[in-house]
Amino acid sequence: MNGAADEPYSVRNESPRAGPAESLLGTVISGRYRIERLLGEGGMGAVYQAEHTHMRKRLAVKVLHAEMSRLPEVVARFEREAMAAAHIDHPNVATATDFGKLEDGSFFLVLEYVEGKSLRDAIALGPLAVGRVMRILRQIAAALQRAHALGIVHRDLKPENVMLIDRDGEPDFVKVLDFGIAKVPVAELSRDEENKSGPAGQALTQLGMVYGTPEYMAPEQALGQNVTPSADIYALGVMTYEMLAGERPFDHESKVTLLGMHVTAPVPPFAQKAPGVVIPRDVEGVVFHMLEKEAAQRYKDAKDLLDALDAIWSASYGAIPSANPGSTAAHRASLVNAREALGSHPDAAPPPPYIASPLNEAVPTGLQRRVLPAALRENPRVLLFAGLGAMVLIGAIFLIAMLSGSHEKPGEANAADAASSEPAAAEPAGSRDPGLDAQVAAAMDLVDKGDAMMAIEKLTALEKEHPERADIHRVLQKAYTATRNHRDAMREAELWLDADITAIDDLKFDEDVRNAAVGRDRDVADHAFALLEKKMKSAGPDILYDIAYGPSSPQLRASADRAKSSLTKPSVRALASASLAVTLELRSATGCDRKRVLLPRAGSVGDARTAALLRTYNGTYGCGFLGVKSCAAYPCLVRDGALGRTIAEIEARGQAQP
Repeated sequence: MNGAADEPYSVRNESPRAGPAESLLGTVISGRYRIERLLGEGGMGAVYQAEHTHMRKRLAVKVLHAEMSRLPEVVARFEREAMAAAHIDHPNVATATDFGKLEDGSFFLVLEYVEGKSLRDAIALGPLAVGRVMRILRQIAAALQRAHALGIVHRDLKPENVMLIDRDGEPDFVKVLDFGIAKVPVAELSRDEENKSGPAGQALTQLGMVYGTPEYMAPEQALGQNVTPSADIYALGVMTYEMLAGERPFDHESKVTLLGMHVTAPVPPFAQKAPGVVIPRDVEGVVFHMLEKEAAQRYKDAKDLLDALDAIWSASYGAIPSANPGSTAAHRASLVNAREALGSHPDAAPPPPYIASPLNEAVPTGLQRRVLPAALRENPRVLLFAGLGAMVLIGAIFLIAMLSGSHEKPGEANAADAASSEPAAAEPAGSRDPGLDAQVAAAMDLVDKGDAMMAIEKLTALEKEHPERADIHRVLQKAYTATRNHRDAMREAELWLDADITAIDDLKFDEDVRNAAVGRDRDVADHAFALLEKKMKSAGPDILYDIAYGPSSPQLRASADRAKSSLTKPSVRALASASLAVTLELRSATGCDRKRVLLPRAGSVGDARTAALLRTYNGTYGCGFLGVKSCAAYPCLVRDGALGRTIAEIEARGQAQP
């Protein structure tokens, strides 16, 4: 585990601490680095501010204590950090420029000097504005993309290892530090053989060994399993959750219990951890996708994550900042545009539209999200008056129900009163039993705290006695999912649906069914597809479409092909919403004329999925002799501007982003 010895360096307004590390102050090491002051010290070594005597450049020098330099594994780890930092040539990574050994046997590492504050210090002030989080997250992802492309996995991402500095007009310019326990393909980077002797050729970690920080550790990392770039994605997901909510999704004084929570406990919704914070659904979807328990269900690496972030950014806010930030005018302009769209640094409120984020097929949240009517999104006052009107209507219904109830015969039930007094979803199926309600609530609390097995034990007998209770099936479905028992989770999902169809409004339920459908267990996938095709109403075809044509479909080819086949079934199409139905018809229509016939209906009921498909039909000129012919696959669609008008009509209704 990383301890105080590995805290990243940062500039703080404090006097240097006295101790053994001060013996280097004022000396020149390796003939060119003058040690000026101590920045920090831990059990393994110390970090100094230094100046290159010839170039007059400020640097940071990390020095292992002499006694640590006699431990081969510590030296190997230190050399790994040097090699990783030297090879990841990226503006958002603190680079290493030199590595060597002092006369007393101590090893030293020369690093880029980073003057700023850590992300930990920023989070300590409370939740960060969503726009600011997006800017920081995207830069960390860009740094990791470069590392992952080189086969390097950081393995210890945490707020302490991210510095925020002011550079080129960006007050939150990111620098990722400390690749001390990184998984590095040493033989490839050093061009040496894998069986080379000495620190560089040694394998620092073995299967079953656990390295990292428990608060940010991926489940497979906590279990000592093979670590891939997806482990960095999970750690970054925890950090993003913490930036948005002001606290981590999991915390416990016992590190063993904390690791267990990462492995089995469901991620608590933001509404539970930070009730007053408003998170866009697309952003929330990305965070929960990063925090999937199974590595295969997350973004496979930082490039996939960056693609998702760019899709959200471009769909909602316009221009995407440069992937290689620098001092160029274009980059500065992109930052200005981003701050105007996302809210000025540091704590501006997140920009609209956050009542309902845009549907965007390119955003791999796992599901197509439902949105409010365009009139409500475009004019918040409409939403206010709609809410007041709904309150008046509910009051009127309640008054009528009370008056009509006074004329009922004893024992008669008033259906209107029963329907309007309390939402059906709040009432567990079956007769109300306060004692039983309390037991179910206690079991759900166990699941939330990471003890899903105990919840299953408590509810198994109750389920047999009360099979009609939807809330029991709900808790068991979540508990079995948390313990990765996907077969029983799908069984409970179906029982939950049978008892209460509103289960499909639970986004986590929909996500669990989708994940089961694309999983490796054939029986579980069969069960999930049966639910999607027959029992989940319009939500089923929506999820099938996401599997078939969503951004993750190339990586899920077999599942995508199966979902496409499902969507051809008349029984499945009969469940589809009007917007999805016309989108599917456009996909299946053969010939340009048949597609053109569908354009009026697409303009009337289509959504973002429809618009995204239509854009693929839009071609430019430059084909044929002298480049005067249209390159469009379906020329009749672009004739007379029909295709453009249809897309514009969808956008005008607020169902798609331009």
